[in-house]
Amino acid sequence: MDRKSFIRNSLLAVGGFYFLQTNLFEAAQPKFKDKKDINAPIIIIGSGYGGAVSALRLCQAGKKVVMLEMGMNWKSSGLPYSNLLKPGPSSAWLKTKTIAPFFNIFSLKLFTGVLDRLDFENINIWVGRGVGGGSLVNGGMAVTPKRNYFEEVFPHLDSDKFYNIYFPKAKEELKVNVINETFLQECPFYKFTRVGEAEAHKAGFKTVRVPNVYDFSYMEREYKNEVPRSAFNTEVIYGNNHGKNSLDKTYLQKALDTGNLEIIDLHHVDSIQLNDDQSYTLKVNQIDTSGKSIAEKTFSCKKLILAAGTMGTLQLLLRSHALHHFPINDYVGKNWGNNGNFMTGRNWVKPMTGGTGSKQSTIPVGGVDNWEDPEHPFFAEIAPLPMGMDVATALYLQINRVDKKGEVSYKNNQLVLDWNESHTQKMKENADFFIKKMNKANGGTRAHLLFKNGFGANICYHPLGGCVLGEATDEFGKLKNHDNLFVLDGSLIPGTIGVNPFVTIVAITEYCIENLISTNQFA
Repeated sequence: MDRKSFIRNSLLAVGGFYFLQTNLFEAAQPKFKDKKDINAPIIIIGSGYGGAVSALRLCQAGKKVVMLEMGMNWKSSGLPYSNLLKPGPSSAWLKTKTIAPFFNIFSLKLFTGVLDRLDFENINIWVGRGVGGGSLVNGGMAVTPKRNYFEEVFPHLDSDKFYNIYFPKAKEELKVNVINETFLQECPFYKFTRVGEAEAHKAGFKTVRVPNVYDFSYMEREYKNEVPRSAFNTEVIYGNNHGKNSLDKTYLQKALDTGNLEIIDLHHVDSIQLNDDQSYTLKVNQIDTSGKSIAEKTFSCKKLILAAGTMGTLQLLLRSHALHHFPINDYVGKNWGNNGNFMTGRNWVKPMTGGTGSKQSTIPVGGVDNWEDPEHPFFAEIAPLPMGMDVATALYLQINRVDKKGEVSYKNNQLVLDWNESHTQKMKENADFFIKKMNKANGGTRAHLLFKNGFGANICYHPLGGCVLGEATDEFGKLKNHDNLFVLDGSLIPGTIGVNPFVTIVAITEYCIENLISTNQFA
């Protein structure tokens, strides 16, 4: 970074919290062409995992691609991401208050931030907004699913190819790495992990080290204050300024480097129409960073990839069907699940011996693996709760089987999710079993301060399904009843994969797009 850029970004970072009362964010407003009717050979809706993989492989094949993203391009804006203790403009998508899973006491000015929450009757779903999608707001846990569960979820796929080719390719492109064990054992920011693992072992559970896309060599340097801090500056769900290899630094950057990709941000696709020649017309709303509509546009294309994330893709398909009789098959909306997400925690964790620590890295690196237990199978991420003080609290994101799937439909101009306590009952039993066993061995109480009755059944970070591979689509993601429309995102996975899903989404997209290109689907 040159001196001028360094000074500019430093001033933005220092003053970021106070920008809420100014007009300095006008600098982030896009400078778009005035054209309102745009035709492109291939359009990708969404810049998350599926969209980023598709863009790179198509661009490498010499195809010109236009990518539409409803969120902002933070990388090119020059604006910093906020941290958890000082929420600023990146904290929420067009909300007047923060929307983190708990402790939402901060007021905000409307801005196109990176974190959004979709509220349904029995569940809240957090999603990413911006160029890079969910990679901007997740904890970066790059977990490959257990092979036997992958084969159960996708019995028609060749697991040898996935575990020998597509998963390794995904991890290489995502820059997956593992924390140095000596550093982990010595770093005060990972006391919460060390305490969590020791208590799990005492309770008879097995723990595992979890890979991540955060650059752990950078983390060791930030610990020494040799570089600006991110993981050690409570940056995670509102974006990460430095160490994390989000998609805008990996797949999307490589695609842009080919010269064949154009990313157009702050453009929200409202609906899709199928034309007589099997091409597509998109009704698109361009907004500014306050959410104000500044232009209505029409985009047209011969080939269309839906990669808007599970909820975004379902919204587009079901809404377009309701508005324009857009063809969809009976499987669209079926086999939806929360990937078994269930949050819980424990209070009064070793309060007399320093608890879980006053310093906490926002990048999780440990998990409890109880998946082989026939009665209570689950994987539990040992999650941080960075509050700037020792709160003697252990936080866990459990991932369970999803034996009872939900369904998404569209009524009264909005998505409707058939999902209730019956879908999460077994997950609650697993959480209760886990917390009771942990408390019996180590002391502590259920985390009533964080969740109602200590159970976060309504929290979902990993919505999956609704447009399942081989059901709503063919074996490579082409939507049935269509010649030129492809679904390539988390909606292909039938509601569950047993671990944090983005590595699987990337691997499946690599598999699909390779076959789609080789069979001339984008000719």
